[in-house]
Amino acid sequence: MVEILPPAEAEIRDAFLWYFERSPLAADAFRSEALEAIDALWESADMWAADKDGVRHHVLHRFPYTVHYVLENGIATVLSVGHQRRMPGHWR
Repeated sequence: MVEILPPAEAEIRDAFLWYFERSPLAADAFRSEALEAIDALWESADMWAADKDGVRHHVLHRFPYTVHYVLENGIATVLSVGHQRRMPGHWR
C-alpha cells in the first residue's frame, strides 16, 4: 500500500505547474515520472535503503526530484517529492 501525504501532493502539483508554464510536454513528463515512481513503491518500496532516520529516497531519472518516503508495516508513506536543490530534510 502507498500513501501520499498532502504536502507531497502539493509539491507534485507545484512542480507540475512550474513546468507547465514553460512546457506542457515537460509538465506531463514530470507528472508521469513522479507518479510512476510512487506507484512502483507498491511492489518495490524496500528496494532503496533507509537513512539513519528511516527515510528512503528514490531519485527520479529525468527530473531533479527525489521521492522521500518511509516504509512501516508494509505501507510506503510518501513524505515529499522535493527538488534536489532544496535544503535536505525540508519535509520534516
